[in-house]
Amino acid sequence: MGDCLVVRPEGVLDLANYASLRNTLLKCAVEQPRGVVVDLGDLEVRDECLLSVFAAVWLRTCDWPSVPLLLAGAAEQLPRGTALRRYVAVHATVEDALAHVGGPAPCRRAHRVLPPAPGSPRVARAFVRELCADWSVPAAVVHTAVQVASELVTNTVCHTVSEARLKLELRRGVLTVAVGDDDPTTVVLPDPGGSPQRGTGLLVIAQLARTWGCVPDPANGRKVVWAVLDAA
Repeated sequence: MGDCLVVRPEGVLDLANYASLRNTLLKCAVEQPRGVVVDLGDLEVRDECLLSVFAAVWLRTCDWPSVPLLLAGAAEQLPRGTALRRYVAVHATVEDALAHVGGPAPCRRAHRVLPPAPGSPRVARAFVRELCADWSVPAAVVHTAVQVASELVTNTVCHTVSEARLKLELRRGVLTVAVGDDDPTTVVLPDPGGSPQRGTGLLVIAQLARTWGCVPDPANGRKVVWAVLDAA
């Protein structure tokens, strides 16, 4: 299968295991393979609305990590008029799906693991500045990337006891800043009427980034918070 992942769910897809399948596919995408192919040959879907699980995964991953999601062996369950086909490519066989996974886009990646210590945001800022200079990222974008990385690492240091796994990715004129930690709690924007001291970092990130999100992984108690910046 090369550097693609093939997932083969079995049994009946229902409300009880909908979230489990969604989280498994999200976890596969976060590992950033060249593509994720779902073989539906052994999966029974009795309610067509449950197929929205694949659209949900696509929506959560289309901006980051931008990994293609393809379905295989689903001709009967996904006729051509199905709305899901607008978002997810459907192929007759796994082999055909793998053949249609595009080549990897030119990409530069780097990562740094930071301890749960007060000095980690400062180290993160220096790391991002150095990388962006090496990658010839425009100065205005560097300033934004440094601020976003600092806020994400600060959130990890202040609200968890986990190390902060900082990742940067430059692809197709888009710079992604992501921080993973060992706390599965999904981050959300705070209530504007709530405490002015809580969640202000996320408000800053939401204002600076083109888009941002959080991908939880309940299976191993982790999550990744990411932000996408235009770097062209």
